[in-house]
Amino acid sequence: MAAAEPKPRILICSTPVSGHIIPMLAIAKQLVARGYDVCFVSSNGYRPQIEAAGASFVPVLGYGDYYDLTSWDLDADWPAGKKHMEGPACFNHDLIHIFCKSVPSQHEAIQRALQQLHDQNPDRPIILMTESLNFGALPIVLGAPGLRPKGFIAIGLNPILLTSMDHPPFGTGMLPDSSPEGRERNKAANIIQKQTFAEAQDAFVDALVSVGATANPDLFLLDALYALPDRFVQMCAPSVEYPRSDAPKSLRFAGGYPTAKPTSREFPKPDWWSEIILDKKGKKIIFVCQGTVAMDFNQLVIPTMSALQDRSDLIIVVALGRPGIALPTDVPIPANCRVIDFIPYDDLLPHCNVFVTTGGYGSFQRALNHGTPLIMAGTTEEKPETAARAEWAGVAVNLRTSYPSVAQLREAVERILGDEQFKERAVEIQREIAGFDPVGKVVENIEELAG
Repeated sequence: MAAAEPKPRILICSTPVSGHIIPMLAIAKQLVARGYDVCFVSSNGYRPQIEAAGASFVPVLGYGDYYDLTSWDLDADWPAGKKHMEGPACFNHDLIHIFCKSVPSQHEAIQRALQQLHDQNPDRPIILMTESLNFGALPIVLGAPGLRPKGFIAIGLNPILLTSMDHPPFGTGMLPDSSPEGRERNKAANIIQKQTFAEAQDAFVDALVSVGATANPDLFLLDALYALPDRFVQMCAPSVEYPRSDAPKSLRFAGGYPTAKPTSREFPKPDWWSEIILDKKGKKIIFVCQGTVAMDFNQLVIPTMSALQDRSDLIIVVALGRPGIALPTDVPIPANCRVIDFIPYDDLLPHCNVFVTTGGYGSFQRALNHGTPLIMAGTTEEKPETAARAEWAGVAVNLRTSYPSVAQLREAVERILGDEQFKERAVEIQREIAGFDPVGKVVENIEELAG
C-alpha cells in the first residue's frame, strides 16, 4: 500500500488585535489537532498563545510588531490622530496606520517564514492563510519578489467589506437593496466610498510599491482582500450576510466561528451562578457586555442597569469585559443585577434571553451559535455593519448609537421579550450554523488548493 501523501504545511499571518488573532488561533489549534503542521506569523506579544496552540512562531519585526490594544494606553492617542474618531473617519485612519503601514513588516516576516518552511522540506506544499483585514500577503499575489505558497486562503472574521451592486458600501450601516432604484443608490454610494477612503487607497498603493509589488491604483483596497486570494472563507452562515449577485467565485461560507468548548469548569464561578443555570424561578436573563476594549461604562452597562432596575422578573448579568476590571465605587448596583469582571460567552449565552452588546462581530457570532437574540449599540469599527446584518436577519434590535438612552434600552428589551419572532429566527440560524463544520470547511479548501 502506498504511503499517504504528507499534509500541506499551513502558514498563518494575523493582525495582532484580539478580534482578529483569537479566532485564527482557534483555527490553528484545530488544524494542529487534525495533523497539520502550522507556522504562525504575528507580533512577539502573541508568541506564548501561538506556541500554546501547537504552532511554530515567526515574529513580525518593526512597525507591525505591536501587541493588541492592551499594549497601548487606551486613553492615549494611538495611532496619532485616532482619539475620539468614529465611523468612516475612524476606519480610514485604521486602514492607513494599523493595516497598510504594517504591510512591509508583515510581508518580510511572511517571506522569512516561507523560506524556513521551504528549507525544512522543499517538497511539501505550503498554504498561506490570513484573516480578512490582513494585507500582508497581498504583495505576493501582485508580483513582489520572493517565495510563493501553493495556495492562499483568506478567512473572513468581519462583515464582508466587498463592494457590490446589490448593497451600499461597508461602513454606512444601510440595508441592502437590489432593485433598479436601489442599485442606482448603491452605485453612487460606492463612488463616494472610494472618495472617502482615497487616503487609505494611496497608503495601500504605497505599501505595495515599497515591497516591489505591481500596484493597480484602480483595485480598491477593500476589494483586493477578496479578489486576490485563491479562496475567501467567510466564517458565518450564509443567511446573516447580504446576498451578492456579483460575488467572486472564490467566496465560500463556513457557518461561523469555531465553537469553543464550555469552560464552566475552568473559570471561577460566582456565588450567584446557580441562579442563572439552575434556579431561575421563572426569571429571564439579560446579559450586557461592552466587549474587551470599550471601558466607558456609561456607554452601555450603566444605562442598561438603570433601564431594568425595577424589573423583578429579570436578572441582569453584567460582564465588564476584562479580568480585574471593576465598576467605579460610586455606581449603585441594582438588586436584580449580577456584576462580574469577565465571563466566557459560551458559558453564559445558552442561558440568556437577550444579549445587549456594542456589536462586535465575534459577539454576534457567539450569540447566533446559541440562538440568543441581541440588542446592538455601536458606531465604531465594524459594529454598524454587524448591527445592520443582525437587524436584516431578524435577530436583533439595532439602536444605531454608541450611547443609547435608558428609554431606548428599556424599549428594546421589552420589544425582544414581547416578540417571539426574534428568538425563533435566532434559533433557526443556530440550526443552520450547526450544519457546518467551520474548520472542516477550511480544511476542504486547503486540500483543494494543495491539489
